[in-house]
Amino acid sequence: MVASQDNLLIVAAERLRGRSAELVDRQMRVLRSFRSYDQVPDDDLERSCLRNVMRVVATLEQHDRLPPEIEEDERASGQRRALQGVPSDDVVEAYRAVLAALRDAFIEEASAAGAHPRDVLAGTRRLWDLTDKYSNVLVSARQQVEIDAARRDERHRIEFLQCLVAGTVDPAELIEGGAIHGVLPGKAYWVVRGRSSTGGSDRLSRHLESSSAVTRPLVAPIDGDVVGISSVRPAPLAEAVIAVAGPAKLADLPHAFAEATRVLNVAIRYGRTGIVDSSALSVRIAVEHHAELGEQLFRRYIANVRARSGAPEELLHTVQTYLRHRRSVPETARALSLHENTVRYRLERYQKITGADFADTDALVEVWWALEYATIRATATTIT
Repeated sequence: MVASQDNLLIVAAERLRGRSAELVDRQMRVLRSFRSYDQVPDDDLERSCLRNVMRVVATLEQHDRLPPEIEEDERASGQRRALQGVPSDDVVEAYRAVLAALRDAFIEEASAAGAHPRDVLAGTRRLWDLTDKYSNVLVSARQQVEIDAARRDERHRIEFLQCLVAGTVDPAELIEGGAIHGVLPGKAYWVVRGRSSTGGSDRLSRHLESSSAVTRPLVAPIDGDVVGISSVRPAPLAEAVIAVAGPAKLADLPHAFAEATRVLNVAIRYGRTGIVDSSALSVRIAVEHHAELGEQLFRRYIANVRARSGAPEELLHTVQTYLRHRRSVPETARALSLHENTVRYRLERYQKITGADFADTDALVEVWWALEYATIRATATTIT
């Protein structure tokens, strides 16, 4: 019974082979009913249609041999359709439609050869399996093309953004890349450099990309951070520090990027989160930048206290709280849950050890500078 079944399928396969030209035309009519296939050349489609016929014949004859002139991996065909702009859904639907036409032709030939319905069903099942197999191949090929395209777009976006913030973008590339990424000459942009405290950049990237409902910001990962330019100032994101500078014209983006980098560097060393700019950090940027001066003041106003006091951190914390509360003893006492006389004693003790006079503005600035520098002294990481 099995041999008889196989013989009948081979007979049907041979008849289909003899009708290959007609079956190619039948498939062409099906494919041309899809408007997206208008951009695919006839000779390309005809090769695919002939390959479909020969693959159906090979499947019915239970072998995989195809004529060398039409042999091609269906993955390559699927990738070519993607590059030709044929939507993925149309590729799969069209492939299933032409295979359905070929199945109908097989049923015609098998019935004409007097095949038993069981044998016809067996051959039809083989062709169903063939349809499913190569439909999956086509989808996989399309996905690979899309992945490759996304990777190319990502590389181009990163390179274009790097050139923008470095000031090395070619004028011709600025026009072409600007049109692709929505960067317009004459318009001002915020420059953003951010980092997530949880270590993941994807959420931060998505947050910055969604910051504008009008124009999608140009965002890309650079040196472990998320960098971008946007027509709007971004909103804060929990557990992330986002340094901003600008808005600036395209020619001034390198300067704004350098400022955003400097601000992020200082913000991270101070343990800040949220949106930060140079005005929010104020003179703390100078504290971070002038490390040599910071070391001198640190030795005088911090290290000296730690060497000569039995409870140096209490004194330093009291002085720092005093400066943050506008040099008000009552407010400092409330903030520290101390008696006012205890606050006064600690302040006097600190002044005696360091020689600082809190009535002297210069001395107050130096003490504040030393305390701020002490906050970031242990964190020496610098972002470039």
